Amino acid sequence: MKSFRVFVYVLCVLLATFIALNLRLRAVELLPIDYDEDDYLGAAQRYAQAMRAGDLQAIIDYEFNYEHPPLTKLLYGLAIAGLPEAPLIPERPSTDAPASVLPEPHFDVARKVSAALGTLEVLALALLNPLAGLLLGIHTWQIKYTSQIMLEPLPALTSLLVVLFYFRARQSEKRAVLWLGLSALMLGITAASKYTYAIVGVAVLADWLWDAYSPRRADQPKGSPPAAWGQIFFWGLFAIIIFFAFNPRLWADPLERLSQSVFYHGGYAQSEHVRRAGFPPWQQLVWLAGPVPWHPDVFRVTLDLYILIFASVGFKRFWQRYRVFALWLLLAGIFLLLWPTKWPQYVLTLTAPLSLSAAMGVQTVLQNIRTRPRPAARAPILWRELRRAWPWLLPGLVVLALIAFYPMIFQAAMSLTDFNTISIRDGINGGVWREVWRGITGQTEPLVVDLWQYFDRFRRPTSTDVHYVGFSSLRSLFAGGIPDLLVFNILWAVLSVFLQAALGIAVALMLNREGVRGRGFWRTLFVLPWAIPEFVGALIWLRLLEPGRGWLAVIENAPFDVWLATFWAAPGTRLLLLLLAATWYGFPFIMLAATAGLKLISSDVYEAAAIDGAGRWQQFHFVTWPLLWPLVMPAVLIRLIFAFNQFYLFYTMRVDFPTVTHATLSYYAFSPTFGGQFAVSAAINIFTVVVLVVLILWFNRRSRAVEGVTYA
Repeated sequence: MKSFRVFVYVLCVLLATFIALNLRLRAVELLPIDYDEDDYLGAAQRYAQAMRAGDLQAIIDYEFNYEHPPLTKLLYGLAIAGLPEAPLIPERPSTDAPASVLPEPHFDVARKVSAALGTLEVLALALLNPLAGLLLGIHTWQIKYTSQIMLEPLPALTSLLVVLFYFRARQSEKRAVLWLGLSALMLGITAASKYTYAIVGVAVLADWLWDAYSPRRADQPKGSPPAAWGQIFFWGLFAIIIFFAFNPRLWADPLERLSQSVFYHGGYAQSEHVRRAGFPPWQQLVWLAGPVPWHPDVFRVTLDLYILIFASVGFKRFWQRYRVFALWLLLAGIFLLLWPTKWPQYVLTLTAPLSLSAAMGVQTVLQNIRTRPRPAARAPILWRELRRAWPWLLPGLVVLALIAFYPMIFQAAMSLTDFNTISIRDGINGGVWREVWRGITGQTEPLVVDLWQYFDRFRRPTSTDVHYVGFSSLRSLFAGGIPDLLVFNILWAVLSVFLQAALGIAVALMLNREGVRGRGFWRTLFVLPWAIPEFVGALIWLRLLEPGRGWLAVIENAPFDVWLATFWAAPGTRLLLLLLAATWYGFPFIMLAATAGLKLISSDVYEAAAIDGAGRWQQFHFVTWPLLWPLVMPAVLIRLIFAFNQFYLFYTMRVDFPTVTHATLSYYAFSPTFGGQFAVSAAINIFTVVVLVVLILWFNRRSRAVEGVTYA
């Protein structure tokens, strides 16, 4: 039985590796020449020349593209050193457009080296978890940047080996020194390949200290933290030695050239080239939430969005089983969110731990399905009782069908067509149902449409008839067709509700304290923002914050106008102002729910806690919060639904993409500005409903929100 499991395990590892290699070799052939490929291949040509001539000094003094360590480019140079020489690729600024042609077979060989390194990374992860290796192997961003002549493949592989060898050292006491030495070796090579990937060393250090200073059992030896610091010192020292040994450019003047290379990136992150891209702070989440958008015919599988979803679902199990990988994912994610440069290849710093977390998510979902308790048997409803109740149920069912079910079904049918203002006569006269019926019965072929063409105001619909387009719009949405929108919508719902809940609960706690005067007055005052209609509240904030014409902007001798204009220009700071407005008129609802919950907590509980010596923080942590949370959660869930569907605030504030919600985009698609694309608006609405239902079910499962009322 054990040998059979080993056989299946090895087979799964080989299958994941084979799929990864096949997808990368396909990408090697089909991907067009990208930015930086000419720079790195040109550097490889010059390194190859120096290798053939035995000129070490030429390698040390090569200056072009000095901001990145030379190790990966040296590897490409070594791969093409045995090929016939070709004309050198000109050294051009990295901001120039990609070259149209690169010399063969050098270009093909260098790309295949990149694909081999990417496949080895998949193999290394698959040895730990075959499913994680498979998910990494099919990740489109991973395929793209490990099939081109980029710096990513080598540090992506070695950073994974850093953690794998460290993880192995923590499990094997006999050969811990060997595995730690290999981990330090890989860390040095990682830093000598690309600096950003060295964040993995911080994750290892954090896990090491976490383990050293965590509470220990009585039978464990004392003095572990000092011993850990000694191991960390030699581990880090060896990694630094390897870094300098594998970075020949530093051999001539280590400190000067290292500072020149490192500080270049700080200046580049603030450069006009980066600012002109206009990416929001959460752009790296956008890259991860959708497949590579530029080469749709290259990738056979596009499951990046679902890898991110499963990674979120399985993070708890991921943390419990692979804490160092979880720390790697968290630290790399924080770094990417804070670092101003948002190029998509940076996501490869965390795709390996992300894939492992996604594998844990898949296992969590499968385990929940297998262990889901069966519903208790219910007494059968007698036909006689149902017949008596039917006349009373029928009117309500008819009304529910008319106001809820039929509009939803009609919207679903509209989403399968190109229904718009030009074809409105045909659509309302049965054209929608006609085309859907013809489409699902195979009487007509669906039109091939691009979801984004509907938002091109220069492409106006011309046909007065409705046409069947099939599931192309819905398929595009569910495959991550507008990841910018989905990421912002979820980010907005989470942040706005979190701030509303934090402020609402804090205010309720302050007003619940003994000795507070005028509680009724303060509660009435705080409820006023919630009593104001959302549209009116949004107008108030617009009049307050609008650049040029807002109340703050017209204050004499005040620099608010320039400040507000700067805030509204950037998506990140624009989000802060929107959150300020949403928190203002959203927190009173949470405050009222928390106030009602606090009144249900008996004072005897606090007296017992005080007798046991609990201070205010301990009383809140162990008494107030556990008893209050189930009562507040239904209110939080309601605010989450409203935040996800928020429209008036974004419409009134006149914010631009990508800081809009699905409801706002649905209105824009519906409006005459874009030709009244009713079908696209319907598709977005159906997608919103599905996402919202999934989020609510997940949120309820994690928090048991609907059970909160049973406590009261």
